[in-house]
Amino acid sequence: MSYGHLTSTWPVNSGVLVNDSVAYFAAGIIDHDGTYVFAVKAKTGELIWENNSSGHLNAELRKGVSVQGNLAIVGDQLVMAGGNLVSPARYNLKTGKLAAPDLKDGNPRANNGNFVGAFGETIIAGGRILLSSPRNVSNKNYFDAFGQGRQFRFNLGGIPPAWSDTGLAYVNTKYGKLAYADAKTAADRIQKGYLSDGARPARAWTRTLAQSLESEKELKWESTFGEKFEVLSLTLSPNAVVAVVRSQEMFRSQRQWWLTAFNPQNGRQMFRHELKTEPLPGGLLVDGKGQIVVAMLDGNVQAFGGENQPR
Repeated sequence: MSYGHLTSTWPVNSGVLVNDSVAYFAAGIIDHDGTYVFAVKAKTGELIWENNSSGHLNAELRKGVSVQGNLAIVGDQLVMAGGNLVSPARYNLKTGKLAAPDLKDGNPRANNGNFVGAFGETIIAGGRILLSSPRNVSNKNYFDAFGQGRQFRFNLGGIPPAWSDTGLAYVNTKYGKLAYADAKTAADRIQKGYLSDGARPARAWTRTLAQSLESEKELKWESTFGEKFEVLSLTLSPNAVVAVVRSQEMFRSQRQWWLTAFNPQNGRQMFRHELKTEPLPGGLLVDGKGQIVVAMLDGNVQAFGGENQPR
């Protein structure tokens, strides 16, 4: 049982990632019951490789990688949000072999968030746990950046940052400002580290990339929408930063939800559309035709713009 519903012991919680005509996916919930990672030919389903052992890296304790989020490709690695022991979990893209140390015990040692993504050659992973209520706001969580053999705290909060070849958008902490930076500037900051020359390295652990970009005045803009808000979903299109936000002011009797977009060059709001029902956190995308798709908590899906009028 999971939040009042029956669920499989081995659901494909990773989703399906297709790259170069190969489909990758992973099944399972917790490492104890086994973790199964597959690569198949996308057109025929013919098996290329499978890894059925990464859930039990410690065979005696039956501990290892769990399927706790999506997949991404970084270089020659298939990367998965893998729970609180090994996350991100890194598999060889061609063979499926897991690159992970032996586990001596089952103590948690990684962020158990459900998101992983490739920011150039840097892995960004973290966020809220997979099996949690979408209305649960008790745990803000965080995201880490893994690159150049180092691990940095990227930002605080449960909503994944969004990026493209040119820009990076994120929110630092639950009610933080929506911030936008040049992608190359952010990548350079990861390369350099969080502190500028002359700062005290001993305090590096207390800072995040988000704080560093702000303190070094490397942001292009920030926005508060003019009121208290919480970003529920965030994505980028070629001409806009698109967000679903939840807002509440003192004079309102209840919360309101909005779909909104900003000009990536100057942060000016391009449009704002009220959503009449509660949206699903993280349930936002822009398709290849410029249509914005928003998933709602009641199971409905709403689409806006693109080649069609909002509906």
